[in-house]
Amino acid sequence: MSSARARALAIDTRLRLGLQSTEYIDVYKAASTFHITCIKRPLESNVSGATFKVNDTVSIILVNSSKSLGHQNFTVAHELFHCLYDEGIQSRACHVEVFKKKPASEQIAELFAVHLLMPEDGIINQLKIREKLDKKPDLADVIHLEQYFGVSRRAMCWRLEEMDLISKYDSMEFSTNVIQSAKLLGKDTSLYEPTHETVLLSDCAEKAKEAFDKGLITNSRYEEILADAGLLESLLAEEESGSAS
Repeated sequence: MSSARARALAIDTRLRLGLQSTEYIDVYKAASTFHITCIKRPLESNVSGATFKVNDTVSIILVNSSKSLGHQNFTVAHELFHCLYDEGIQSRACHVEVFKKKPASEQIAELFAVHLLMPEDGIINQLKIREKLDKKPDLADVIHLEQYFGVSRRAMCWRLEEMDLISKYDSMEFSTNVIQSAKLLGKDTSLYEPTHETVLLSDCAEKAKEAFDKGLITNSRYEEILADAGLLESLLAEEESGSAS
C-alpha cells in the first residue's frame, strides 16, 4: 500500500511540475517551485538531512553536503515528501538510501524519492534508447542511468533490483569501485563525491532583499533573516537525540 501511495504522489508531483514521466528532475528547482528553502552544509552528524516545518506554511530542508552529490539529491527528494505530504510533522532528521524496514512515514518518503527521481518509464525509455530493452543492464548501463537521473550507484542498483532488471548479486558486483568504474567510462565523478558546500537555496533571501531595498525592514532585521539558517544545527541536534530515524 505504501509503495502504491508513494508512486501516485510522485507522479502527481511530477505533473504539478510539468514534467513527463521520462524526464530528469532537478530536485532543487522542484523545491523552489514549491517555495521550500534548501540549505546545504557539511554536518558532523551522520544524518543525510532534515525537514523543519512551521505552521505547515514554512518548510526548510537541510542537506548534509558531506554526503555524495547523488546522495544529496536523493535526500532532497526524500525530504520533499515530508514537506509536501507528511501532515503534522514539525521536524525530522533522516538517514536516506537505507532501503530496509523503517517507520511508515520514512518508508513512504524513501519510496516517493525512488519514484520521483527514477520513474519506471524513464528507466525503460533510456534502456530503449540504448537498445537494451531485451537485455539485462550491464555496468555501463547502470552508470549511464545513474548519471542521467543524478542518483548514487546504491540507489540506482536498488531501483533496478526492485524492477527485476538485475539481481542482488549484480547489484553487489556493480557497487564496488564506484568512482573508478565511472572514470573508466569517461564519466564525470562529481556525482559520487561530497561537495562540502554551504549554500542557501531559497527565495527568502530574494524577498528579504526586496523588502530591505524598499525600506520595509531594517538592516539588522535583514541580516537576522539571512542568519536564521544558523539555528538549524541546534534544532537538528535536538531532533536527532529524540526521534532521528
